[in-house]
Amino acid sequence: MRLTPSQLPAALKQRLLPIYLVAGEELLLVQESLDAIRASARALGYLEREILDVERGFDWQRLLDSCNSMSLFADKRIVEVRIAGAVDAAGSAALNALAKKPPGDVLLLVSAGKIEWRARSGGWFAALESAGASLYVERQKPQELPAWIEARLRQAGLTAEPDAARRLAQLTEGNLLAAAQEITKLALLYPQARIGLDEVEAAVSDSAQLEVYDWINKVLVGDAAGSVRGLERMRDAGVEIPAILGALVFDLRKLIVATTVYARTHNADAAAESAGVFKQRQGAFARAAARIKPAQARDGLRLCARIDQLFKSTGMAAAAWEELLTWALNASGAAAAAPATATSRGTIATARS
Repeated sequence: MRLTPSQLPAALKQRLLPIYLVAGEELLLVQESLDAIRASARALGYLEREILDVERGFDWQRLLDSCNSMSLFADKRIVEVRIAGAVDAAGSAALNALAKKPPGDVLLLVSAGKIEWRARSGGWFAALESAGASLYVERQKPQELPAWIEARLRQAGLTAEPDAARRLAQLTEGNLLAAAQEITKLALLYPQARIGLDEVEAAVSDSAQLEVYDWINKVLVGDAAGSVRGLERMRDAGVEIPAILGALVFDLRKLIVATTVYARTHNADAAAESAGVFKQRQGAFARAAARIKPAQARDGLRLCARIDQLFKSTGMAAAAWEELLTWALNASGAAAAAPATATSRGTIATARS
């Protein structure tokens, strides 16, 4: 079965399938879909959850053992597989085996990021889809965002003038996570109201999300000192790392496209435009594309996953901030000019240039 995010709630009400594969390029919609599946499973007695993070060198026998083992604490379990990169031959064999014979009393929940369409047309992807359901979230097109925002506003009990929805799309740079956060804020500020340009500007203009994008821009243009100050300011203002990572992952995916195009054409402006970057930020992406290699941009995505894990680990929030600072210095191309250390109270301290 193949589902879309809008079809998922009705499908879950009908029945819970043994396997779900959720992947795509819109982090917010992927996460919300996974949350909905987990909630339905918990309501049906799937009380135990095991998470397996698949990275290079992962032993796929662990997955087979987990699915086939008996639970000590609950009759029904969720085995969640988070795929960070390509699936190797051993992984394909393991997933195909589970698709052919789904384990009893186990919900297999497989999640991943972007998967090329060729990989989605057969192999392990098609096998899991046939045994259960797949949900792949394509990147939202800029012209689709206002309609998505209007629908999201209606879910929050609000309506918006068309100009307001378009402005909100511009202010959040097409980042669905940022847009959803701003809609939540608008619902708190203006319950049951019709949202116009004035309400959007008042609520969003000072948004922390805009500060996040300003910080990313400093990294992209190679302003190491500015990026350090921006990160310190966000931390002092109480901006949480997940909010930063949401915007950063979104931009890194665009940067991968831009750097790949630049490596082929050596035209930085065309590379930034090819990545689908909003016009007001194309200059920053063009400068970054001429300096950063595609592999560096992809490494940034992997580092974001590590930072997210650190932040969610007990007592590791300070380490997550330091990892983020190290990335900013490296990505700005001036790590040596602004070394970073952690102060005794766990905040970021730098030697500013």
